[in-house]
Amino acid sequence: MHLQRSALAVVVALLVLAAGAGATSASCVPAAAKTLRASGAARIYSQGSVLYGCLGTRRTRLGPLRGTVPFPATRVTLYALSDRYAGIDRVQMGVDTFNSALSLVDLRTGATLATAPAAAPEPRPESFITVGSMVVDASGTLAWIGQRSAIGVPAPTFEVHALNAARDRLLAAGATIAAKSLTLRGETISWREDGRTRSATL
Repeated sequence: MHLQRSALAVVVALLVLAAGAGATSASCVPAAAKTLRASGAARIYSQGSVLYGCLGTRRTRLGPLRGTVPFPATRVTLYALSDRYAGIDRVQMGVDTFNSALSLVDLRTGATLATAPAAAPEPRPESFITVGSMVVDASGTLAWIGQRSAIGVPAPTFEVHALNAARDRLLAAGATIAAKSLTLRGETISWREDGRTRSATL
């Protein structure tokens, strides 16, 4: 009888653990959608040609994944995710122009907390602003490496930015920053510049 009770207790414990694991892995993504990023309970997913973020029962539309018409065509090209915050790179593609702007979104409320251009534009009619890499931390700071160039400008300029609800900080600028080198560890970002690793605290 004692063995039977012990066996029953083991079975009950396993069922409780399985139920808890199932609750932990529950996703806010609709069944027909495709998960693109996951961090904690937060998700970024695509449904059709639209990008969404979700956390709990709240779902937030982040933007189109395909270019809208008429010109300038607008779409989301890059995105990043932490346990609560999403960062998106929304671009506008016109005739001989390409402009990129970053937005920080709180997935708990659905609010856009801040938006900023990816880099300072060149004062020329045919200019191009793009983002090479981006990260967002758990406290709500979005960081990225932007690039600006234009017809007649001999070399592009790269900028490292950090954006939160209060301000947009320019952390570094120059021609030797590696556009896709941005990484995040805790509250510290790192990038490669002139062959060396640079870092800053968000």
